[in-house]
Amino acid sequence: MQNTRGTDGTPAYHALAPVYDRVMSHVEYDEWLELIKRIIKKHIRKKNPSIFEVGGGTGSLGEMLIQNGYRYFGSDLNRNMCKEARLKNLPVFCADCRAIPLKKPFDLIIFLYDGINYLLSIDDYRILFDQVYQSLSPGGCFLFDITTETNSVRHFFEYLDFEEYDDYSLVRHSYFEQNDSLQFNDFTIFKRVRNNPPLYEKLSERHVQKILPPRIIEKNIPENKFKILGIWDGFTERKYSIRSERIHFLLKKTASS
Repeated sequence: MQNTRGTDGTPAYHALAPVYDRVMSHVEYDEWLELIKRIIKKHIRKKNPSIFEVGGGTGSLGEMLIQNGYRYFGSDLNRNMCKEARLKNLPVFCADCRAIPLKKPFDLIIFLYDGINYLLSIDDYRILFDQVYQSLSPGGCFLFDITTETNSVRHFFEYLDFEEYDDYSLVRHSYFEQNDSLQFNDFTIFKRVRNNPPLYEKLSERHVQKILPPRIIEKNIPENKFKILGIWDGFTERKYSIRSERIHFLLKKTASS
């Protein structure tokens, strides 16, 4: 994934990692868990399927999957996010989604919470699809989601937020460049490094996501590698529409050509 940086050179998610779970406490991980359960029951039909998560971050969803009895392995591009996941005793490693170093295939690969939007070109999507295809078991599935232009325009066209904790404070500025279809999220983070007298370290991160139309992504899914099982609105299994703020794609690996 694109590893964007702040004005001080901080990689995306590098400074945010220790406070990420607190900032993202609102995320609907339970809804993803239920969606994954439905997909496994309907399309994979194995008692104990193996799941590999791309862009797994601090491992919040991975932890839930393990607690529900699934065989889980995760990855993330940022080493500090992986560090946080390892503090939860999760099996994770650092890797770029365009170069997945798996030695054996998995039954289900997931790439969620619009992590795929960090790919800034459709060529990167093509590389990812090839990597996922090589990493799936025969008949395995790939589930990923995208955030949409509708979501950016409704909620993040020009958005400013401030959060404060005992050891961290942060300012988030989100804005959408509609002409280039780019969503920016700029974080200014103040980390307390001393209590008395108080002293803070200032860090900044810029996160950039490309908001591609779902039809463009669909057009570039290789027909000789995947069958499209669904392109859905949110966490439902209903077809998406122009009003959709999050869209899930479910692909099934086809036989080798």
